Amino acid sequence: MANVNDRIEEYRRDWVGVSGPVKKKRIPKPARPVQMASFLMLALCSFFVGANKLVDHWRRQVQTATQREINRVKTQLEMSAQLRILRQYYLSNAALPKDPLGYLKGFMKDNKPYPRGYDFWGHEYRVDSDHDGFGIRSAGPNGKMDDRDDLVAAVKIKEISNKL
Repeated sequence: MANVNDRIEEYRRDWVGVSGPVKKKRIPKPARPVQMASFLMLALCSFFVGANKLVDHWRRQVQTATQREINRVKTQLEMSAQLRILRQYYLSNAALPKDPLGYLKGFMKDNKPYPRGYDFWGHEYRVDSDHDGFGIRSAGPNGKMDDRDDLVAAVKIKEISNKL
């Protein structure tokens, strides 16, 4: 029996090694696919939500700038028409009406959300006149007269009298 035990011990050493049983090496698992996929989906969703907010912000800025430009062009066109009416009155009467805005209101259309005599931002027009000429002024988008964003349509009296 000793012989059998020796043989068993010999086989065990051959199979197991001198230092004892060999531990199995763990094969590294690939990154957990479900967790990686969920992380990527979360990152993509947050990217698209952020991009969507950015696009909405740009869209609002473009719409605001476009509306501001449309109001500016409409106001300039209306002021140009008002100036032609005042010029015609001046040519006929050699003077401006006593109440130029009151005179012009009869010629203005009700085609905007503001009453007659107001620009497309809701600010009242002003007629300026001096010995050299006259003009119509809009306060512009900020509503303050006599600053940088005012719109002005003016004519010199010399220009009118030279055309006669």
